[in-house]
Amino acid sequence: MNNFGLFLTGYKGLCFLQRITSVPSFVVTYENHEGSDSHTDIINYCAKNNISLYDSKNFDYSTLETVDKVFAIGWQFLIKKNLEKFIVFHDSFLPEKKGFCPVVSSLLDRSEYLGVSCFSPVEERDSGELIYRMKREISYPIKIKDAFDHIVDMFVDMFDNLLKNENLRSVCADNTVQSYSVWRDEEDLRIDWTNSSSAIKQFVYSLGYPYSGSSSLYDDDPIYIHDAEVMDDLNISNRKSHIGKTWCIENGHPVVICGHGMLKITSAKNVHGDDVVFKKVRKRFK
Repeated sequence: MNNFGLFLTGYKGLCFLQRITSVPSFVVTYENHEGSDSHTDIINYCAKNNISLYDSKNFDYSTLETVDKVFAIGWQFLIKKNLEKFIVFHDSFLPEKKGFCPVVSSLLDRSEYLGVSCFSPVEERDSGELIYRMKREISYPIKIKDAFDHIVDMFVDMFDNLLKNENLRSVCADNTVQSYSVWRDEEDLRIDWTNSSSAIKQFVYSLGYPYSGSSSLYDDDPIYIHDAEVMDDLNISNRKSHIGKTWCIENGHPVVICGHGMLKITSAKNVHGDDVVFKKVRKRFK
């Protein structure tokens, strides 16, 4: 493949663009509102490196005639035109976790590995002829940003293999392990304090930067928790009645009673992005 284009967005798209050594003929992107500055960084990177950049809403698909292939990374919309030109990168070991947010789903399921795949797309979501798949083992706890860095590393490896290999071959997949990952919204960010402190910490890690963070109600207002620390458990009488309550405040950080264990909140912000100041013990997280 002598020349190629990129359809990319978000943190994964930005990191991929920064890490590949080959220069694309053009980049198509859009703002995906994941809570980071990735969109601006993609624009700035393309300007600095003299790469033609197009907004997805204004892209002229006749431009695809100028390249051999187009690689889609982090793309959240179905591609409906010129499918034969595209190779889609997906952050799961297909046919596992087809759909939305597969990395978050993997982390919340405490999967032993992260996987990536690339395929020639058809009209059905995350379906088509599989070309490459890769896996990488992980350990817990792990932050979503670190998981994405693993994903991008594997994306780059697949991309390099694709550029070197003109004769692409399909991968045989076991469809008996097919599974689906469902889209997430604001309600899916809410912490369930009846869970264990270690499970809640991984939940916090799974929804942190570049996402907006896991959430909880505090004084009936939503806050977003970005980091936490598991504390030694205490023998709480009538524990079920006290789940979500602040036990104490250590250096401005509340220690919260969980279904099992105690969790110290070490970083939290309100809806305006300001640090939440915790002063009172007699408060409950919901």
